[in-house]
Amino acid sequence: MAIKFSSHILDQHIAPGVSKFTSADIPDMSSWADQSPHWIANYFLNSALVSSFASPMNAYAYNFLRRAQYAFSEHHLARESTQEFLAGGAQSVKRYADALFHWECYLGQSWHALSILIIAWKGKAFDKNDASVEQRLNALYNQMKHVESRIDNGQILPDATVPVWLENDGLRSVDTKLTYIETAEVLKEIGKYANALMDPGMAKETLKQLDP
Repeated sequence: MAIKFSSHILDQHIAPGVSKFTSADIPDMSSWADQSPHWIANYFLNSALVSSFASPMNAYAYNFLRRAQYAFSEHHLARESTQEFLAGGAQSVKRYADALFHWECYLGQSWHALSILIIAWKGKAFDKNDASVEQRLNALYNQMKHVESRIDNGQILPDATVPVWLENDGLRSVDTKLTYIETAEVLKEIGKYANALMDPGMAKETLKQLDP
């Protein structure tokens, strides 16, 4: 018979609130952009055989597409791992760690994809503490990236093990939250630019057709 640990032990030694983490309605984005697994390859072939961006846009585009492609794949893996954890009765340390790892990768790849576009077009991602999706995405990414300073500065819950954890409706830290619906909206924003930039010869016309 498998050991059933108490809510207190689970919350203290896996992640905050894990004992109440019972469901997660995460949008399936695997087919939203059917070219997402091929963005980098498409960009290479279009650049080599048809038309290419001048420097430095060629480097911006390549690295944006690299981040965009893996933002989609990591979101898919995060969704699958989260569902596997929940299906197992929310007692598996390994499955939770797997899910959190893929969410961490999704946050990093998504933020870097957006950041590259912003720098390339000399824009601005968000205003300080404006609570936009971009600001909260960046906050959660930084909190997971700099976990040691969050622990050292007491910026996690008392007795907690991680600075970011999973709840029924999204990812949460002590001061930030991003819903699963919002994680999908981030991918939609990234995806529309990736579909345009994978073809340098048509990029200008395709970008003109995007919603402002």
